[in-house]
Amino acid sequence: MSLQGQRVLVIGGSSGMGEAGVRALAAVGARVVMADRKEAPHDLGAELVLTIDIADDDQIGSVVAKAGEHLGGLDAVWNNAGICHVGTVESMELQAFDLSFALNVRANAVLARAALPRLREAGGGSLLFTASAASIMVAKGSLPYIVSKSALLTMTRQLALEYAGDNIRVNALCPGWVDTPFNAPVWEMFGGRESFLQKVPELVPLHRMGTVGEFGAIVRFILSEDARFMTGQAVVVDGGESLIKGPAR
Repeated sequence: MSLQGQRVLVIGGSSGMGEAGVRALAAVGARVVMADRKEAPHDLGAELVLTIDIADDDQIGSVVAKAGEHLGGLDAVWNNAGICHVGTVESMELQAFDLSFALNVRANAVLARAALPRLREAGGGSLLFTASAASIMVAKGSLPYIVSKSALLTMTRQLALEYAGDNIRVNALCPGWVDTPFNAPVWEMFGGRESFLQKVPELVPLHRMGTVGEFGAIVRFILSEDARFMTGQAVVVDGGESLIKGPAR
């Protein structure tokens, strides 16, 4: 992977897919700054670890500035931070709906506005958002999550079109089921993680959830020069789940 010396900011990289992504990037020579609201492992591989609350516009701008200053510029930015709220339009709390859009959509727009000038200064680069396989499907009981992630995917495509002329690629990673605590709110809809595991063969054609290591490798590819002709894409990695449920549109 052609990432040696590439300057990368990762937001939401202290655990799960984000942690695996940071480790995968650092392993091939990328210089990584990681920001999260949670404490990161000491052996993560990032050159600098910062604290961020993605609900705070000023903190997003500050982290982008600090990462750019530390690394001497930015070649890629990946936002893996977000939130999972579930419920129907009747059962959900409106506060949860608003928070889903604030963290899954608005925060990414704020991040893009802060990062795009840095990527342009570098002569181009890559902007990656973690959306969800749910963004191309519909499923019962998950309205706040699915609708906000679908909006993020649409924004990804819009940004990709608008900034292709600056040699800036914008893509969305769309994971299916991954065995991380992020999915706990949905697992509870099935009666808990162990009950959900019994359902996995029915939900996923490959009969298992994905591993964080698999997603670290995929992030490494998307941000590398090997993917330099890919932009505006929903990179769906879901074990075939979307083949069963079909597209939302």
